[in-house]
Amino acid sequence: MKLRRTPIVILILVLAAAAAVQYRVTHEPGGASGPGSPGGGVKTQAAPTVDVDVIVPTDFTDTVDLTGEVSAEDAIELRPEVSGRVEKILFQEGRDVGKGQLLVKLADADLQARKAKVASQLQLERKRVERLKKVRAVDGVSDEDYESAVAAEAMRASELAEVQAQIEKTELRAPFAGRMGLRGVSVGAVVGPSTLMSTLTSIGALNVDFSVPERYISSLAVGGKLLVRIRGNASVQRVSAMITAIEPIVSAQTRTQRVRARLAAPKGIASGQFAEVTLFQNSIPDALLVPTEAVVQDMRGATVFRVRNGRAERCIVQLGARTPSLVHVTAGLQAGDSVITNGILFVKPGKPVKVSGR
Repeated sequence: MKLRRTPIVILILVLAAAAAVQYRVTHEPGGASGPGSPGGGVKTQAAPTVDVDVIVPTDFTDTVDLTGEVSAEDAIELRPEVSGRVEKILFQEGRDVGKGQLLVKLADADLQARKAKVASQLQLERKRVERLKKVRAVDGVSDEDYESAVAAEAMRASELAEVQAQIEKTELRAPFAGRMGLRGVSVGAVVGPSTLMSTLTSIGALNVDFSVPERYISSLAVGGKLLVRIRGNASVQRVSAMITAIEPIVSAQTRTQRVRARLAAPKGIASGQFAEVTLFQNSIPDALLVPTEAVVQDMRGATVFRVRNGRAERCIVQLGARTPSLVHVTAGLQAGDSVITNGILFVKPGKPVKVSGR
């Protein structure tokens, strides 16, 4: 029985193999066509559909986007010069103060007592000098005694000025007109030179500080214009600014140069806010611009596919400045070229393509 079954099994395997081969020939690309395709021709793939953008020469301004920070013209942290106990706080948080206005007073009873003592001694020295001066006119006193009295008077006057200077150090005054920050101490607190009492920020003029890479430094000049957009402030659109100062030294660590510009319309903007700075470079007339998605970077450089006579053509291009959505092509393309922007993954050089919408 086993011998009779063997030919049958072999026949079944042969038929199965033939069926598999026939299936692959009929259904796989490049194989013979099935019954629905008389003549047994080779099956061809359909041309991929792509989107194109026709290049039109356009005036283009090369810009550089940088990040900066808004800063006040003057801003300081208020700290006392000497240690002592807070006796009076004479400012209100968030309110404006004038230049020289007394903000905080430290206890100075000991200095006031010393001042009164030295002032009395100075008064006595002055009266003594006046008496000796009258006597000296009639040779009633030696020049040495008179000069000694004058020196003693000067020493007392210097001592009084020293005490007065120490008293002034117990008075924290506004060095310029501005707006006070939050209060950091209370009456009765013992403070020292490291204690932050509050902050003072000038109001009105605001600057924006930012760093510029050294390759763009040559295009900077005092008086140059730029645009600034404040992050996180929907009510403030882009405002213009003018460069007022350029740091003369390039940072060795970051290879950048610090620049400061004055904001033209600081209303609604606060010191310390982040800013997006747009720095204008060269203006290019009749520039050839292509969408960024049309450019493919590979080992050969930047590549763009264009459509000519219904076929895809690979173009090696040279790129210039760019924006978030466009790239300036300086060589490799011509005005009027149809550049493929969508469907690049399915395109092969020299193969037919179908342009969407045609």
